[in-house]
Amino acid sequence: MAMIKDALSALPAKPALFIAPVLVVLVLSLYYRDQYNKCVDIRRTRAELSQHLLSLEAPARFRLADFTDFSWNKVRIVAGVKPGTMSDTCPLDWNWPSGERDSLIASGKLTAMIFGKAGQVVRYLELRGDEVEFLEAEDQLTPETAVFRLRRKSGDAGGVTLTLQK
Repeated sequence: MAMIKDALSALPAKPALFIAPVLVVLVLSLYYRDQYNKCVDIRRTRAELSQHLLSLEAPARFRLADFTDFSWNKVRIVAGVKPGTMSDTCPLDWNWPSGERDSLIASGKLTAMIFGKAGQVVRYLELRGDEVEFLEAEDQLTPETAVFRLRRKSGDAGGVTLTLQK
């Protein structure tokens, strides 16, 4: 009984002083769990897309809509992403290994795919431009027009080049 009394006397006189920090920790853990899941999903999708493209027998035809598992009606592909452009900021290397994204930007080898629907961005995906290169895809594309001819890059560089099929 004395132990319980001692434990209760150690609690703050005002419950808000005890409850507020607990609520802050709970809210932050929920936020970071969602952020972590989003970042890991982006990394997984990037890896799956790269692996899928690299596994195709060239020459091949690739429809972007066949790969995506979310709804979109426009995609914009931006090669050579510049510093300070839109990104899904992921802390603690949850998306890119430490420093890799920055070195890809510095070398002009980061490509972004911005998927939209009803005027809203529904997915932002970055790819290594040295593994997956897009040609002639400067305009906004629809699921019907985002169809590419795939060919292997020559030499030891590896990777694939996707040219918009017109």
